[in-house]
Amino acid sequence: MPVYAQGFYVVNPGVVNMIIIFDYSDRARYYYRLLREGGERLSREISTVWENMQRFMDGEVVRVNGQRVRPLIHDVYVGLRGSPTRPYIVFTGSFPAPLKDGENVYENVYEEEAAEYDYEAVWIFPQNAQIVDWHFSGAVETPEPYILRVSVKRGANVGGREYIKFVLKRGLGAS
Repeated sequence: MPVYAQGFYVVNPGVVNMIIIFDYSDRARYYYRLLREGGERLSREISTVWENMQRFMDGEVVRVNGQRVRPLIHDVYVGLRGSPTRPYIVFTGSFPAPLKDGENVYENVYEEEAAEYDYEAVWIFPQNAQIVDWHFSGAVETPEPYILRVSVKRGANVGGREYIKFVLKRGLGAS
């Protein structure tokens, strides 16, 4: 089970690019051994975590401006953070973003649950966008009008319907 996760979502007209990173504590050094060995066992493990993440994404209902879009995982990378007991897994992916000039809404609906680990998500919109409303569990801050950060602590109730409303100024939203 992860001990921490970070998600970075870069929003552009036409596409949202995702980078999701999970950190683990692995006292048994499972991933360390897999990485040293390489080959077929490592390939199978990467395929398994890829399929699991895609299945998780498929279970969410993601909409942009009311249109259902499907997040897709494009790549998976496994590495170590300076120690054989601290592996991490990086998922890169994307989903369509049919944006328009004026108000836009991203929404994600998924099963309510208690967060099993601390995590954060950072949403970066075009610089001439302005975030106007949101609903997430956890602490939310907007250090810039076009950046939203969510920080969730283990045990917090998450899920249900999450959303971000933002305004794209004229000429930025054509997709």
